[in-house]
Amino acid sequence: MTPMSQLLRRMRHAVTPAERPLVVVFVLADPARPPPAVATPGGALPHLDFELAISLFDEAAMADKTRKAYVGQLRRYAAWLDGRPPTDRRLAEYLDMLDDKGRAPSSAVTAVAAVKRAAVESALAGYRIAEPPAGRLAARRLARFRREGASRGRGQVRGVTWKETERMCKLAEGLRDLRGKRDAAIIGLAADGLMRVSEVSGLNAEDVSFRPDGKAEVLVRRSKTDQYGRGEVVHLGAVAAARLRSWVEAAGVERGPLFRPVDRSGSVSERRLGPDSVRAAIKRRAREAGIRGRVSGHSLRIGTAQKLAEEGTSLVEIQKEGRWKSPDMPAYYVRGQAASRGAVARLRAAEENQKNLCCPKRRC
Repeated sequence: MTPMSQLLRRMRHAVTPAERPLVVVFVLADPARPPPAVATPGGALPHLDFELAISLFDEAAMADKTRKAYVGQLRRYAAWLDGRPPTDRRLAEYLDMLDDKGRAPSSAVTAVAAVKRAAVESALAGYRIAEPPAGRLAARRLARFRREGASRGRGQVRGVTWKETERMCKLAEGLRDLRGKRDAAIIGLAADGLMRVSEVSGLNAEDVSFRPDGKAEVLVRRSKTDQYGRGEVVHLGAVAAARLRSWVEAAGVERGPLFRPVDRSGSVSERRLGPDSVRAAIKRRAREAGIRGRVSGHSLRIGTAQKLAEEGTSLVEIQKEGRWKSPDMPAYYVRGQAASRGAVARLRAAEENQKNLCCPKRRC
């Protein structure tokens, strides 16, 4: 019941019928300006309001990268709508357009996720949307998109193997300058810790603990899947720890940002090296090492996950090591390694071993 209704009800009980006042509410409207699609006092919206949802994203518990992706998707969808209301049917039509343009299924998945998250954040803020912006039609279209567009992949980002990682580090160290030491430390840390570029960028010197045995532990205070800052500790092997120690000592980093910009003269900044700069350093060292294929800031993380799968590490353990929220992404990254260790592969290997034990020279 609205405040006005409550007031009228109290007034009806307070006076006799002859004394009840006549309440007239006047609404003044400017005919030159159409009424905006904003919430009424009751919190109702005719359709999803993109700008309202984007403003609500600022307070939502999500990673900066996710927020940026969602905002970009909502703005592109709004531009395509060109003033038309966002409905379930129109979202399905938008997915048709993305499919016609040959976009990867991941683009459609993010678009739908952005719309759904916008609706959720609007509901949490107390707004009621009269017509849901995503429903059965969009879900069916997305399922077909993912099925028919599976061959388009996710951009074909490749994993960097540990052997390639070592080559990248040695080439960077061979330059014998601070920037090379820093990049080698970043590469070793990202590979051993299965770390995202945002996690690497966000580290402080106080988060690193060097152990007497030459190894190290690094506290990741906040990550994409840990928005409340509970923290996770990752382990560094002796080689990666030595490279990190070499950078810290050479750059004189005792407190504050662990990785920092280095100018041409070798001067170390007090500022933090941003995620984009971390990503650029990894891609640059991969290019210098002659690593072919599409390499991103995620490639070191993928490469270590694939190495773990090759060594028989379970998917649950890989998910935990890489701080993935669900097993879907690590399962996708290690699908090749998982197939090579599947039931058929194990059976064939067992048969081959039996034959070799029975007939070493294969003459029986």
